[in-house]
Amino acid sequence: MTSMDIFRDETRDPEALAYVLGIRDAVEARLLQVLEGAGDIPDNLTAAMEHALIAPSKRVRPVLLYLIAEPDAKAEDAVLNLCSAVEMVHTASLILDDLPCMDDAQMRRERPTTHVAFGQATAILSAIALLTRAFGIIAELDVPPLVRTRLAAILSKAVGHKGLAAGQEVDLNGRNGLTDETEIERLNWLKTGVLFVACAEMGAVFRDMNSNETGYVRDFARHLGLAFQTADDLLDKSVDPNEIGKDVNKDSGKATIVSLYGEHRARMTCLEHIDAAKLALRASGVRRAPIEALMDRYLKSKIKFDEE
Repeated sequence: MTSMDIFRDETRDPEALAYVLGIRDAVEARLLQVLEGAGDIPDNLTAAMEHALIAPSKRVRPVLLYLIAEPDAKAEDAVLNLCSAVEMVHTASLILDDLPCMDDAQMRRERPTTHVAFGQATAILSAIALLTRAFGIIAELDVPPLVRTRLAAILSKAVGHKGLAAGQEVDLNGRNGLTDETEIERLNWLKTGVLFVACAEMGAVFRDMNSNETGYVRDFARHLGLAFQTADDLLDKSVDPNEIGKDVNKDSGKATIVSLYGEHRARMTCLEHIDAAKLALRASGVRRAPIEALMDRYLKSKIKFDEE
């Protein structure tokens, strides 16, 4: 059975999908809460943070964290706060990625990018504010100190010079030197995969998974993140910006799996990562139905299957 067969044969689970969407709604509500009480900061900065953070979004990363953590009633509050911190970090990275000195994007999450709406200076300040607030939330979590330390270490590594920052530097100044699929996959790992893995690993920390289980969870999230990035590269070439709520053709002239090998190869690469992700998920012991519903909802719809 091929990767495409496995993905096509997935049966939709309405109850699992409803559960996933309920978690997304809970994350949305918590994001509003953690931004409240900000009356002592400049209104323009608050507005910029809200503009970027509360914009329409799938919230895949925080929802994934929650699904892996599977918190009980006692731990749910802390997990939702951590989900909010992760989404703040992700949103801050998008604000910076969209800046004129980087991708110079005009639209993100169905609205003007933050620098377009508020100016570059306020956009940069809002990204800094979201990043610092995220780590403040982790510092305030009602969990054992060792757990807080582990969570902060995992997220800071994903954001820093070995993670998102490194990926953005390669994307801006090293992309022309990429010549094969292995090098592009390494860039995709830095740009997208590291934060997916960080979210999954933080969920595993909350769940107190052993090292073997955590390894499977990390492997699952790595393949999932790479699939998401390849799917985004496919969308960049094939859809109207109004259809996905952000700029397209931003990778024009850049080395991607799509540009080097074509859409069919990129589609198959994406499906192979999905197959590998599901195999690792099955081995991890995590409840599969909601996570597979998440993948079906937000990843399968990105891929145009060959019907021949």
